[in-house]
Amino acid sequence: QWLTPTTVVELARLFGSLLPFEVTVDGQSITEPEVPWRATHPTPSDRTNALAAYAEDTFGFTPFATFDLACAESGVTGVAFVLPQPVNPAAKAGHRVYLKRMLLAESVTGLLPEWAFFVRCVVDTTELRPTASREALYEDDLLESTREALGNRIRDWLVELSTSDPSALHRFLRIHDLGVKALALHDDDMLRLVDRWLPVETNAGQIPLAEFRRRFGAVRYTPSVEEFRQLAAVASAAGIGLVNGGYSYITDILERLPAIDPEIRVLRLDPAELATHFDLVDPATELALRPFLSTAQRVLDRLECEVVLRTFDPPSLAALYLLDRDAQHRAELRATREVADELWADVLGAFDTDQAGDRPQLVLNYRNPLVRRITG
Repeated sequence: QWLTPTTVVELARLFGSLLPFEVTVDGQSITEPEVPWRATHPTPSDRTNALAAYAEDTFGFTPFATFDLACAESGVTGVAFVLPQPVNPAAKAGHRVYLKRMLLAESVTGLLPEWAFFVRCVVDTTELRPTASREALYEDDLLESTREALGNRIRDWLVELSTSDPSALHRFLRIHDLGVKALALHDDDMLRLVDRWLPVETNAGQIPLAEFRRRFGAVRYTPSVEEFRQLAAVASAAGIGLVNGGYSYITDILERLPAIDPEIRVLRLDPAELATHFDLVDPATELALRPFLSTAQRVLDRLECEVVLRTFDPPSLAALYLLDRDAQHRAELRATREVADELWADVLGAFDTDQAGDRPQLVLNYRNPLVRRITG
């Protein structure tokens, strides 16, 4: 009776919809008698719609999906809202947290694992401790175990989605693939989900890794986008499947695949391996072009590069620079020797076992019109 209507409205705004009783001003209700995730609804669809409306009012977006959160150890109950658009993974996600039904803060960080940047949530807790400023949660073992439990719930939701609604999972992966790939780095269940469902760039198109293995057997990859673009067409012409491992997390995911199936073979493509699929030029042509090849070799000797004439597909590719990992290691070794002092230069020289046949190769494609013009 002693509170003014304005004060009641401000208090209701502070407590939101989590008051255990109804507040009325001039006979009009301004609160709900139950927390939104515990409110009863005639059908599951009605509950989903009500939670979506709550997310719109609270966070300003219509969620892609909603699901319940709980952790008995810390007395946490609440609801998670999956963002409907991509977000920056480096951005700190803020969550609405109530402590024993009293609003603690509108944007609390650290409640969920860092990889769960695609989720916003509203929770009530009875056991987690607030900081002295009462604007965040105290970082302790209980918060860490709560974070792990809520992360497991998000992971379980994704796994359930893969079996209950694969089309929705595909839509989710198109929006939030980075979060799922980050989780797959340390969670075998998510790695299986990524292996089966997440399309990756290959020289056979955008396909999941499981489908890639079905077509090609072993998984060969390049660690950079540039190397993939250089070698993809040549590998395809040679019947070799190739995965672009240059995008975020892909190389690490590929190298983790044997953890879920020891039979999976994952190999980084050695560019020199492609040379075994090239065809030799007929002897008469090579004999006629010997003056050109000798001139080209003299020019490239100062770059420690071998000139080779072959025929391979696609004909549109004039030349291919092949540098195997051993040759690359030796090149880096020599570059280091040039800037090292005399003692270290001698030490490094002991590891430099140069062989002419192991030098990088510039492979000229005699099927290419430009190469034919140059050699003529």
